[in-house]
Amino acid sequence: MGSRTSPAEVYAIQTLFHAWGREIRQQWRSTLFQLKLFFLILIILSAIGITFYRMALQWSLEDAVLQVVLTISTLGGDAGPHAAAMSPAEKWFKLGFIAAMTLNGLWGLSLLVQAMVNGDLVYYWGARRMEKRIAQMSDHYIICGFGRMGQEIARIFTRSNHPFVVIEHNPVQIPGLDAAGYLYVQGDEREDEQLLKAGIQRAKGLIAVAATDEDNVYISLSARVLNPDLYIVSRCVNASGEAKLHRAGANRVISPYIIGGRRMAQAILRPSVVEFLDSLIQGGPMELVIEEVAITADAPACGNMLQGDNDVEQLGVHLLGIATPAGQILMKGLNAHPLDPGDKIILLGAPEQMQMVIRHLTGMETAFEDEDVFA
Repeated sequence: MGSRTSPAEVYAIQTLFHAWGREIRQQWRSTLFQLKLFFLILIILSAIGITFYRMALQWSLEDAVLQVVLTISTLGGDAGPHAAAMSPAEKWFKLGFIAAMTLNGLWGLSLLVQAMVNGDLVYYWGARRMEKRIAQMSDHYIICGFGRMGQEIARIFTRSNHPFVVIEHNPVQIPGLDAAGYLYVQGDEREDEQLLKAGIQRAKGLIAVAATDEDNVYISLSARVLNPDLYIVSRCVNASGEAKLHRAGANRVISPYIIGGRRMAQAILRPSVVEFLDSLIQGGPMELVIEEVAITADAPACGNMLQGDNDVEQLGVHLLGIATPAGQILMKGLNAHPLDPGDKIILLGAPEQMQMVIRHLTGMETAFEDEDVFA
């Protein structure tokens, strides 16, 4: 006896066909997709016409191609030397061929007018230019999801001059991305194809802020496979999903509800402290910034301690801590800690002194924006 299909398999097949149906309906709404279909039909009809004139009427290839071109251009006429000696069946084929070409041409003309009126052609060429710009990016960040959290992250990245690419599947969010001038990839954030289009193999980090924990797990897993060295931060809606996100490859998992709850509790228990930190981090009247400085193998300070010429306190910047590659946060004996590649120095100070210290320690320039980065 043959094996019987289980209900679960039937449900999986139905789900697959429904997904295909939704994808086809979504694609069909696109004028550009219909234009591609128009050109495909045009190529198929041309191939059928050339084959008919060559095989059935024994015309030369030049005459067959010329006849098809005459039909497409609606100029009329016969290119073959024996066009008048066609049989009734051959004449009916020619009539059908001309009718099909004419209808397809009218459809293509209407699509072209529609694309020009709706601005689809401008959007297409703009998308092509955007793809080229994304292909040239490296050491950038990828934001998966452009909801309220994604929009806030993009705004902070923009003000702090950090390059990034947004991946968003919801067509409703696309006008907002266009209006802001952000680089983006429209498509499912969970798919490898979209992550590759966003340059994940050249990216420095990824933030997964999709609507559900399940989507963020898929994104983190796919991103980790495509780029094992990528730093991944993921949002977690439910506390039960935190462990899954870590197993999927996320380096840091953040729950907005837990962080929001802690912040509200501190705001009522220690309001002055919270106001101080807000003014400090958000660039208030104190005009101070907190910055982390990554030490690379070729940095001037690598292998040295924060003493003597490298004493940041003497340069007007406060040393708050050192984060090691192992994940430790050092708070004591900082001046006696030899700096290794991968260490990150956490500093507090005015933008002018901070820029001077970063240049002294790393040999690189860092520009700080005058406007509020977190406002």
